[in-house]
Amino acid sequence: MDYLNFYSLLRDENFEKCRALPTKKLLGKKNTIYNFLFIVDDKILTKKNNPFFFNSKKLSKNFNSFSLSFISSLRNNIYILCYSNIGDLKKIDFLKNCDFLSIREALFNLQGNIASIVSAGYSLYKWQRNNKFCGNCGSKNKFDENGFTLICTNMNCKKKVFPIVYPTVIVNIINKDKILLARNITWKKNLYSCLAGFCEQNESAEETVRREVYEEVGLKIEKIKYKYSQYWPYTSNLMLGYEARVISKKSKIRINKKEIEKARWFSSKEIISLSKQKKIILPTKEAIAYSLITDWVKKN
Repeated sequence: MDYLNFYSLLRDENFEKCRALPTKKLLGKKNTIYNFLFIVDDKILTKKNNPFFFNSKKLSKNFNSFSLSFISSLRNNIYILCYSNIGDLKKIDFLKNCDFLSIREALFNLQGNIASIVSAGYSLYKWQRNNKFCGNCGSKNKFDENGFTLICTNMNCKKKVFPIVYPTVIVNIINKDKILLARNITWKKNLYSCLAGFCEQNESAEETVRREVYEEVGLKIEKIKYKYSQYWPYTSNLMLGYEARVISKKSKIRINKKEIEKARWFSSKEIISLSKQKKIILPTKEAIAYSLITDWVKKN
């Protein structure tokens, strides 16, 4: 397995063509069904607890008043993110029976193409929301024609802002027949996972693995091996998954109490038994940490 595709878009042959066009020019295509996704304040518009896509072959001119971003194309369907606010949405008749659901709750209950489309839409929405103003001069930003670049409206500045992805490492640390699982001080009761951290400037991913492990639990590691990657939409992280082995003579855990509440070695039998008893809770199946842990358990 090279990467985990829970939130990766499936792209057909029209994807790059659609992405290159101004989004509003896509609205005139023949034999096409348009699917509009609405996200407001980290919540997704839903109907009966499912993401609500307004879909139509013909669109009213009202949609031209919204900021739009192309998300994906699958066969004769085009998916578009529609930027709005709750006040404007409540004025639209066909939305009166809809509700809002937190994006995290929605994504954890979705699978396949829909999960990846909602994930991509949310990433675009969050990026736009966090970059309303130019970081250079403070003027308002606006979308370019295709909805993938923000441009400063100050004619003397015109700074461009592109979607940001944060590289982050996550590592499964092995000590003979056991692996290290830890609890962050902010996590819910009994949740354990692998160690993870952001890559810093002028640092390779492997250097980040070494630094984070030493900073959080005081362990020296070797034989760092890349496993697979995954995009994580909630925080715009590109998660780079690794395995590493602790240096046997330096396997004593020293917890950084500012970040880690508990950390200990678990055998595969302990992980299976304790998770069944709910004495430890593993990360959700959509998370790369779950795959790193369970892949090791299956092999051992």
